[in-house]
Order: sequence, then structure tokens, then C-alpha cells
Amino acid sequence: MKLLILLTLAFPLLVLPASDGFSWQNERPVTPYGDFCPKCSRYGICSSIMTSYDSESALKDYYEKKGLDVKIEKPGGRFIKARIVDKDGVVDVIIFDRGTGRIRSIY
Repeated sequence: MKLLILLTLAFPLLVLPASDGFSWQNERPVTPYGDFCPKCSRYGICSSIMTSYDSESALKDYYEKKGLDVKIEKPGGRFIKARIVDKDGVVDVIIFDRGTGRIRSIY
């Protein structure tokens, strides 16, 4: 009987805080998971590794359509790290794979 009362009291305490934790799912993400650069194919295949200039240009074109600006942080190597900003501040931090054209949010 005591166990039943304990479970009855503990259940609302465990469920109520968890229900508020997923409220972000109602909003559309700035960078959908696993999105890709339009200059490469949908399946993450580029004919060759994009140059730094081409990849920066592709990112700027991609986010400009959404009304956002791109601030490149680390342009070297296979991955480019960038901050996506709007007039209020940073809305996302992403990495861009120059080999596959994939854009991933790391924010």
C-alpha cells in the first residue's frame, strides 16, 4: 500500500517537469538536421571537395534565403565552422563539410 501511494505521488513529479522540456519542437529549426548544400547532391556527394571560397559562397546563399547572415569562424580544413546571425544575435552555430556538402547544427 505504501508503495502504491509513493508511486502515485512520485509520478506527477517526474512527468510534469519533463513535458516542458520539449517545447522547442514546436519551432522550426534554423538548420534542419542533416541538411545539405544545394551545390552538392541530396545524398552528400560532391564531385570534389569544395574550395573555401565556394563553400562560404554556398553557405551565404543558403542562409540569405532565410534572411540570415553567416559569420565564418574557422575557414580551414575539411570542415568550416560558422555562426548564423540575425538582427538580434546568434541563432545557430553550424559546421559545413566541404567534402559532402552537409550542414550540421552544433548549437
